[in-house]
Amino acid sequence: MLMVAVLPMLAQMKMNKGFDPRAFKAHLERFITVEAGLTPSEAAQFFPLYDEMNRKQRGLYDQIRDLKRMKPADEEQCRKVIADIDRLELEIKQMQSNYHSRFLTILSGSKLFDVITAESRFHRQAMRDAAKFHRK
Repeated sequence: MLMVAVLPMLAQMKMNKGFDPRAFKAHLERFITVEAGLTPSEAAQFFPLYDEMNRKQRGLYDQIRDLKRMKPADEEQCRKVIADIDRLELEIKQMQSNYHSRFLTILSGSKLFDVITAESRFHRQAMRDAAKFHRK
């Protein structure tokens, strides 16, 4: 099942010689919908909120990436960067917790658990497949 979701994305990458974020998102949503057994109504309510969370998290991850790329000049600046990264990572976890509570107004606990598990499996497989694609 996992390969059914990821293979079309890889074929698209091979044809276009690049990554298509819209195709990736469509494959991810299809995979999560199937794996978690979301009804069309649940999917229609869930994915806009899920996308909102991901957009907000992406901004925080970008800030963390930028902080990790810098090399502070002295000990005090190193400590500040570490504290800033810790603060942002905690903010991401708090955001996840808040969105999980909101998701639970749309989905049952077991379906949300299946969504979280499916998302993780999809991303792991996509990374493995992308690594194989780039080695060729």
